[in-house]
Formats: sequence, C-alpha cells, structure tokens
Amino acid sequence: MKRIFSVALCILLLPFTAAVAETEAFDETFADPGEEVVFDESEWVLWEESEEAVEAFSASEEDAVLHRGMRPLSRYAQAFTVTDEDLVLAARVAYLEAGGSSERAYRAVLCVIYNRCVAKRFGGEVTDIPTEAYRKGQFSVIHHKGFKTLEPPDEIVDAARDIFVYGNLDLPENILFFCASRLGKHWGGRRFYKDIGGNLFFYGSVD
Repeated sequence: MKRIFSVALCILLLPFTAAVAETEAFDETFADPGEEVVFDESEWVLWEESEEAVEAFSASEEDAVLHRGMRPLSRYAQAFTVTDEDLVLAARVAYLEAGGSSERAYRAVLCVIYNRCVAKRFGGEVTDIPTEAYRKGQFSVIHHKGFKTLEPPDEIVDAARDIFVYGNLDLPENILFFCASRLGKHWGGRRFYKDIGGNLFFYGSVD
C-alpha cells in the first residue's frame, strides 16, 4: 500500500519538478547566479540603425537622449535644432498676443507660429521660429517696448517645447491666422475656425 502511495505521489509531483527545472534553465540562460543584471537603456531602440536615429533628432541633447531610437514627432524638429532661445522667442509672442489669457490661448498662438513654420505658403519650405516671429506685417507685438528682454512664464516656454519638439498641436495645421475678437469673424474674408481666449482663429492655405 505504501509503495502504491509513493508511486502516485511521484506522478503528481512530476509537472511541478519539470516546471522548476525549466525555470532554473531559463535563469541560467539570462543571468549568472549572484551577478547583478544591468539593462542598458541605449539598447532599447525602435530603429535598427540606432545611431542614425539619434543623429536625425536635432532638438537638444536632452531630448535626443529621451527619444533615442525614435523618429522625431515634430516636422519642425526634423528640420532645425530647437534652441531654448527660439522657444523663449515663440513664448514671448504667444504671451503678448494671448494678452495674459489662459494656457489654451497661449498654445493656440504657438500652434499658429508652428503652422506657419511648416507651411509652404510662407517660406517655400520649413522655416525657423525667428523667421516667422519677425516676418513683416505679422505679429505686431514684436514692436512692443521691451519685447526682446521679456521673460515669458516657464509654462509657456514648456508649451512651446511640447509643440515645436514633440509636435503636440492643439490646432489643425491649416490654421494660419488670428486676430482680436473685436475685429469680428469675417476678418479679411477668411474662413473662421474658433474663438480661443479672446482671439479669433482662421483657416488658410498651407501651399
């Protein structure tokens, strides 16, 4: 009777023994017992040509590390090195054009600047932030006294980075114009899009 019980117990324990053996084999394959396993984050890439991918992303050294092995999300960041100076410039324009309004209003103005940078109708190809910020007859706030020394709030600079580096747009890419609400929805005969923070935004042809 004891012998029968022992045989039955062995049969019942066979799957468990096999699982333990398989686990031990798995552990031996991937790590030496007693040796700390260190993962190199630089090996986690989406492209086969990881170095090429890093070089393609030209925003900043910090952003390049964060996006190692990934294609840049922003068309602008693929064309230009996105400097802090340029982001502050875009933030200055947004801060003054939005009239100290809401974050949504700041982002809307930043999106218009971005859209102009990537629209063929303005520069023929992708143009940089200074080119569009200082384009003649566009953003009147650049003529304000103290414009060049204004320090915009950090959150607006962060919003500029989110848009110009990561391509997180709040508006469609064919929203190219805006004016103060007092000028009305029929301003310039353009097609109206939306009222955001006291500014009216309008569609335009990107070509």
